[in-house]
Amino acid sequence: MWNSLKDQNTLFPKLMPEAIASIEMIQGAGEPGTIRQINFTPMATANGGFAFVKEKLLSIDLEKFSAVSEEVEGGNKGAFGFTKWVHEIKIVPVDDKTSKLVFSAEYEGGSEDAASKAVARAKEYLTKAFKTFEEHIKSSA
Repeated sequence: MWNSLKDQNTLFPKLMPEAIASIEMIQGAGEPGTIRQINFTPMATANGGFAFVKEKLLSIDLEKFSAVSEEVEGGNKGAFGFTKWVHEIKIVPVDDKTSKLVFSAEYEGGSEDAASKAVARAKEYLTKAFKTFEEHIKSSA
């Protein structure tokens, strides 16, 4: 799963065309400091979603299968009024054929209601995205 994520900028728009219009690299090529912009479709933004999120990769740990990114524009910062939104995505191996996705977020600003909505939206979106991604990997094997 982790090795397949290197192609996520190309794969996610193809696997989820109803939600992701495109993913553009603004600066860098996947190393810490890289900035990318995820552009969402009108369908994805219709129910209170956001049009885009620009995020900066803060760290990546190839041995622990984790990446930490900070939203620098749009996304939860723009939609919910946070002054800071940093999230970690980690793939945790369960056994040789199974892994689980762990998502955590650190944020500042915004209200408790905004935080609840943002976390619920992230969980819903990431669950759908990674289940779709998992199905793609299984069908390609």
